[in-house]
Amino acid sequence: MNADALRAAYAHGPGRVVEPGASPRVPAAPGPRVPLTALGGRFGPALARLLTDVATPLRWEPWNQYNDHRAYPSARAAATVDLVVAGRWVLDPVRRALVGDGTPVVDGPVRIDLVRRRDRLSAGYREFGDVLTELEVGHVAAALVEHSARLGLRARASGPAVTVTFGGGAAAAATASGVGDSPSPVPVRSSGVGPRGIAADPRPLPAHVLDAVVHAVNHPPVGSPVRGDLRHRLAVRNVEGVADGWYAVDGGLRSVSAGAAVAALSPVFGHPPKTIHVASMNLALVTTGDPAAAVAADGPDGYRALLRAAGAVAQHVGTATAGAGAFCRPARSTDDGPLEALVGAPASHALLYLLLVGRPRGTGFRYDLTPLET
Repeated sequence: MNADALRAAYAHGPGRVVEPGASPRVPAAPGPRVPLTALGGRFGPALARLLTDVATPLRWEPWNQYNDHRAYPSARAAATVDLVVAGRWVLDPVRRALVGDGTPVVDGPVRIDLVRRRDRLSAGYREFGDVLTELEVGHVAAALVEHSARLGLRARASGPAVTVTFGGGAAAAATASGVGDSPSPVPVRSSGVGPRGIAADPRPLPAHVLDAVVHAVNHPPVGSPVRGDLRHRLAVRNVEGVADGWYAVDGGLRSVSAGAAVAALSPVFGHPPKTIHVASMNLALVTTGDPAAAVAADGPDGYRALLRAAGAVAQHVGTATAGAGAFCRPARSTDDGPLEALVGAPASHALLYLLLVGRPRGTGFRYDLTPLET
């Protein structure tokens, strides 16, 4: 089992084969539907609010080829994770309903299983589709944890599942009763897509965006599936009051080497500038980890747990940058070996994730899909 996990990890690295192809159309889950607004029990409205804020479409951008926008990113907007409530009801995010027999009555803690749907990605991704799916599991788990905290609830991830507890406090009471406002609005998350591709505003990035990224890496919310064995390096370009170069962020920002760190990413990045102009970005966070050490410590799930942790960190960074007025674009279209060398990763480490951060340029009209009741 451990050998299989390591074989998968190495197949996802340098030399992997990914072919273009359209994502398949997967039908919605069949069965009776219960609107989220109809959930029963003392905490039904609280769970409905959490699921709505995290997993349902919140806006639509007519000029964006990859819709819809939820509280977390998804490769090609394929939504490769299903949320299953209490082992019985599958969330239909588009219709904001639970699919299954009966009406859920929520009077205590609820387990939400995160079911992998690799079949929603093109077959051309081959084994690498498993990586994108597992990263998304981490994103969704972390989003449930951070939005639970925002709503005055508590959540804890354990493997591919999250348990939500409805505790005390004024915010929780207001959410549970269906009245009152949440402590803060849902951050308008963006991956930077504009009518002319993805590129950052050429003006200097305010330093508070950098501060938000560093804080998000070092202070994840309680219950998040983050791990202490991830390694991060941050490329900085054109940030107010901060010299360009590579920085370590674990435990706080500290310089590793000065120079044009972001520009150095262009030769190892898989998309041309007209698609994603990587050299225009202000920040690039590179996350690596040691699959062999993770598997040795945690068994066959160790490598998947590394990916989920990387996805969780990315989710927290994305939420933090959204709150600071910037976008965060996750990416895995890279030449892994040269990028690992560029950040000085240990020989045993593998690339897990790359995040590109900048201030968005002007965009087109967008439709707000948030429910009127929120």
